Amino acid sequence: MFSNDWRRAVRIRAAVIIREGGCGAAIWDDEPSAAYTGRYLSRGEWPASVEAGRSVRVVVEVMRAFGGMTMRALLGARFTPDPLTTLAAFEVPFGEPLGRGSVANCHSELGPPLTAGLPSDFAEAALAGLTEDAEAHPFPCGLLRVDRAGFDEIGSSEMAFKLAGDLLGHVLRAMIRNDDPLAAARAVVHGW
Repeated sequence: MFSNDWRRAVRIRAAVIIREGGCGAAIWDDEPSAAYTGRYLSRGEWPASVEAGRSVRVVVEVMRAFGGMTMRALLGARFTPDPLTTLAAFEVPFGEPLGRGSVANCHSELGPPLTAGLPSDFAEAALAGLTEDAEAHPFPCGLLRVDRAGFDEIGSSEMAFKLAGDLLGHVLRAMIRNDDPLAAARAVVHGW
């Protein structure tokens, strides 16, 4: 996924996995099995930075042991710059509330397969994680749209999707700025 030269657009399919204590994160360029379309949409807009943006895509997955339970979530998004606006827009499509009996057909780097999609239960948490630092560390003008997601019927939670949204935001921001996305991810995971 990432080369040693962060300024080149080299795409490698293998995931980079970070483990620290009871926490884990995986970062890779795309996961087609997590593609979904949501019937509904959570959206936020924030003032954008003046820096030029570039189009990037990434998928992150988080796992965190918490109180005898393992929280899990997967999110992926594409940032598309738009120089005709002064805002950074964030869109998180979602579906119906969490139900039981869904098919786990979404690839996971950190455990058993997940279920593709984003139930309404987790959409606001994912958006909150993505936009948590948007004022202090703004994105360039453009649209960040989540279009990959995976959840575990038992292990997913609002907290897991907020962590995934936060990690996704930091990694995308680093990639847009040609910074080291792995260093950004390690800093986030270390903070858990």
